[in-house]
Amino acid sequence: MLSPVAASVCPSRGGGKARWEGFFTGHRVWDETRVAESAKRLLGMDTAAVARAAGEAVRPYRARPGSTAPSLLLHTTTPLLKAFDGDLAALLSGREPHDVTTYVEARSVYLGTPDDLTLGRTAPWAEAAALRGVPAVDIGDLDHYYLTHALLLMAEAHEERADTPLRHVIDWLRDRPDAVVRLYALDVETQIFLLWLLRRTGLAELATDANSPAVATGWNRKNHIHPTVADARAMPASTSELSPEELLAAEQRLGRAHRRLGLTIPVLPGYTIARTGVDQDAFVADVLDAAALLRTRYGLGRAALKPADAGDGARIVGNLDLADTDRLAAEARTAHAVGDDHLLEAWVTFLTVSLGGEETGARRVPVVPSGHIRHGQVAEGLTLQMLDGYSWRGNDYVDEAGWTALGLPRDAYRTVRAALEAVREAFRGPQSIADGSHGGLVTGGIDFAVGRLGGAFGDRLLVGAIDFNLSAHGAESLRTFRDRAREQAIDEPYASTRVFLPPADRTLHQMTATARSMTVPGALLEAVACVPRRWGMVAATGADPAVAAARAEALVAALTTPAPRP
Repeated sequence: MLSPVAASVCPSRGGGKARWEGFFTGHRVWDETRVAESAKRLLGMDTAAVARAAGEAVRPYRARPGSTAPSLLLHTTTPLLKAFDGDLAALLSGREPHDVTTYVEARSVYLGTPDDLTLGRTAPWAEAAALRGVPAVDIGDLDHYYLTHALLLMAEAHEERADTPLRHVIDWLRDRPDAVVRLYALDVETQIFLLWLLRRTGLAELATDANSPAVATGWNRKNHIHPTVADARAMPASTSELSPEELLAAEQRLGRAHRRLGLTIPVLPGYTIARTGVDQDAFVADVLDAAALLRTRYGLGRAALKPADAGDGARIVGNLDLADTDRLAAEARTAHAVGDDHLLEAWVTFLTVSLGGEETGARRVPVVPSGHIRHGQVAEGLTLQMLDGYSWRGNDYVDEAGWTALGLPRDAYRTVRAALEAVREAFRGPQSIADGSHGGLVTGGIDFAVGRLGGAFGDRLLVGAIDFNLSAHGAESLRTFRDRAREQAIDEPYASTRVFLPPADRTLHQMTATARSMTVPGALLEAVACVPRRWGMVAATGADPAVAAARAEALVAALTTPAPRP
């Protein structure tokens, strides 16, 4: 049985307190001032200089088919996505937190091999490394929520001639100059640490499977999808004569993605509410203005308020009545306190599809496809996201044949695929040169909605991008699983992953044994990661998407059924 850290009391920004219990790390988090101080101590640079230096010395790696290079696995969630804020908000609202930092560390080991090296500190990560035979460096610091903050603190101690575990990392990299550093995101903390490693190893540059600093820090958020409220308000009066589709296209051309990169892809109606330098009253007024625009321009009645910098569905408030200004204002005040930009985006009645099997019961789930950039290319197929409310709970791989076999419209599949190609090309086009992001998109996922909005759009079925995750993402576990299935000569082309809450006494060893016992000839079932009480993942292949989904859900059912009492 894996043991979390000791319970403690965690203060919140609003003055409240939460009991920090059941987590595998503490709740200590650095602010921007402390991060900048670390950059000065380790590199003699301010954070702006760090970004410039990382842009020159840290290069994106694009794997070629059949090529391999040893990897340093350095996966940690990022403050850019406010993972800590999401976990703390869950505690304060009485919901079950995800312990994002621990599950990102633990699941990353699944990407490794015995030729690689993984860094971490949590018990689920250590169990995964031992089980999979991936060499590991345990840095030991469980006080800090973010692994990068723990690494920077240890690097500072190393500079003071302390004997730290980082000497193993330095020696390993020095002996393997062709190694690839596999990252969750190349945020400023990670940039500082990698530049420090470069100095310590004497290497001229490091290759990573992450996006360039310009993409990682500038585009891994949602505030570029829609125009700001001010820009939308400034549109000429003649826009009232446009059809809803023409108006939506005109509004999108005012968004940051189109202005900076020339990117045009299908989107939903929505507006960006800027937060930086904006007081609470002005922020609330912008939310109410955005609601009025959605009502008057598109005849819509409902919307979702979404944070621009959060991941895994955190802090989304959905199905808001656009006429309920009191509720909108209250939600806006709560959103303002966190500190990031927000979107007010049209609420979708999703198309649904039936997935699952007889044992677990087929159920209809919303059609929320994701497409991915992998090694700088658009990855094959799409994945259907499984959701629990707004939180991601796994993926189902589909190609066009699998998509249509589920009864889904072929045009929607092709629209998403074309949008993915447009995103990739935008980061390779001439405008991306001036933006500083040219060629910097190596990995990421884009989520789409397939459904109906009503209002001026009537009953028409629409496809629209709703989230940009331009960093490492959970679907990479599914794609790695499919790679492994092919390596083992498994002919089944489809695969599913499921995320669930393992019981407190569950371990990855137990999950792996159960998966093996349930595997039938010609198929593959695997346990990916286990964070007791917080997060687990399993994967299964299938001859079609429904079979893969049914096997994954049956495995989850077996792993969550209480053992019989003696």
